[in-house]
Amino acid sequence: MKLDFLGTTTRALLAAVAVLALVAALQWQFPAAPADDVADAAAAEEAALPEFEKIVLRPPGINDLADMLERPLFFDDRRMPEPEAAEPPPPPTPLRLKLIGVALSGGTRVALLRNLVNNNLLQLAEGEIHDGWTLDTVGSKSARFSRGPQETELPLDPEGSGPKRP
Repeated sequence: MKLDFLGTTTRALLAAVAVLALVAALQWQFPAAPADDVADAAAAEEAALPEFEKIVLRPPGINDLADMLERPLFFDDRRMPEPEAAEPPPPPTPLRLKLIGVALSGGTRVALLRNLVNNNLLQLAEGEIHDGWTLDTVGSKSARFSRGPQETELPLDPEGSGPKRP
């Protein structure tokens, strides 16, 4: 199979590339300049603009705005509204748990606790949360809980203080 590299299509493409190269070379050698009338119009328009450099703005002092501060614009009666009395937060609920044992489970320290409200047994690992209280640390004889700035330490219930077995 013979390919025709000098066919009519190839010659037409070569001619188009040559013309485009010539146009690009001429534009590079002789760049287009704006017409004289366009440059004159731009200079006249620039001269017609006002000079803003000579205007000096001086804002009023704070003492001059005292009346505006006393009578704000965006309220119907032009008086500042009285702040609403904030309701005090409810007193924090105490921790209602009793530590009845500690254990080591899978490398994690666990506290065994009795809920004094409903008498249920709980198992909490360090870092778990119950009623907003976080179990921070579990020691051999105590567990430390925290909730915000509050901290509480529950001692281990000594044997014999629990319910008696028959």
